[in-house]
Amino acid sequence: MSDLELTGDVRVALSHLAAIGLAAILEDAGTPDVRVHWGGGLDARPIVSGAGIDWPDAVRIVAVHAQRHADAADWTAATIDGGTTGLMSPRIKTRATDAGWRELATRRRDVIDAQVTDRRWLDLQLIGALGEPAYWRFNQQRQRLPDEGASRWEMKTRNRGEEFVRHRLHPLAGHVAARSLADIEAGLAGARVRDEAGSDEVDGRTATGLAGPGPVDNAVAWCALWGMSQFVVVPRLSKPSRTAGHLPSTSGSNQPLRGWFYLPVPVRPVALPRLRSIIASAPLAQVAVPVHAAAAPETALRVEAARAWLLERAIGAVVRFPIGVYGSASAPERRALLGTVLPLRT
Repeated sequence: MSDLELTGDVRVALSHLAAIGLAAILEDAGTPDVRVHWGGGLDARPIVSGAGIDWPDAVRIVAVHAQRHADAADWTAATIDGGTTGLMSPRIKTRATDAGWRELATRRRDVIDAQVTDRRWLDLQLIGALGEPAYWRFNQQRQRLPDEGASRWEMKTRNRGEEFVRHRLHPLAGHVAARSLADIEAGLAGARVRDEAGSDEVDGRTATGLAGPGPVDNAVAWCALWGMSQFVVVPRLSKPSRTAGHLPSTSGSNQPLRGWFYLPVPVRPVALPRLRSIIASAPLAQVAVPVHAAAAPETALRVEAARAWLLERAIGAVVRFPIGVYGSASAPERRALLGTVLPLRT
């Protein structure tokens, strides 16, 4: 087994998703026994390991992955609305007619069928994890609520009609694909930060809500956006879709965009299938939920049982990230704020 130590901070959601995304990209390329964990100590870093993998191999795999998705024929480049909107984005304008919704569903299904034919399993995971425009959700005035089918991890600001796939995922592929292998490695390992997508601006938004404003290395951001593939989205008929790793706000419907994200901190190498199941598990959510000091005794017992379950699976802590909401009401910007580390051993 070889260890690849990435740049990162356990209190920043981007660092977690970058490691998870790199692991998913390596596993999809056929790397055996891929695992993720965090190194010990005060300056903990995310570590991705795999059988026979080293930095040159990993960087080549990331480069090939980005190059494929930078292609104009890739699903990330597919558009609707005369080329202005990404076909596979989960948050787009509502369709004006039922026929428009049917056409959207047909075109999306064709993309999914093509990924199945080509055995692009990670692509299918990401498409599923992003969610889809919720044609089935309405408010009390019978107005559609398409955004309620999307993953809460997808936080691209919708100003000027922009959306996630066409205006962030696909362009980012081009920036990473244009890099040398040495530059990709330097970015992932933290030796250099180049934010081509954000023009290296001090208030850049390349992190797409997974970190605060500022330059983010594009190779790190590329892996982090693919890390979203490991967070399942469950559509619901009478409520917004449920997203793994997300706690809705407890303050009611007047704050629908707020709440918390939460992530596990593996202290020993954990395989991706197990990590996915832990992220989607009830015990992880139970530990992450803020518990009032006057909570009933049975609540405390459930939390203790959840802690024990997680410890048995090599999870040493849970990080809870408040979600901040900024900007205008018409195009709010959601962001995972600096997280609080909740150790599982008391």
